[in-house]
Amino acid sequence: MTRRIMYPDGLIIPGNLPEDFRPATGKEACGNCGMYSNRRFFCGVHNTNKVKDNWICNSWRQRFFKR
Repeated sequence: MTRRIMYPDGLIIPGNLPEDFRPATGKEACGNCGMYSNRRFFCGVHNTNKVKDNWICNSWRQRFFKR
């Protein structure tokens, strides 16, 4: 699999994100990951922002609190 460099809307995908970063197809997505900040679009696992909430990588972690 080749690494995507852009989201479908033309925004650049941050280079810190892994090669397995992809559009979410199920219930699990960055937006409901325990390490994701919806307010800042920030991923705490890969320490980067500009992360779309409807994408996912293999580092997804269950969120144990409601926002």
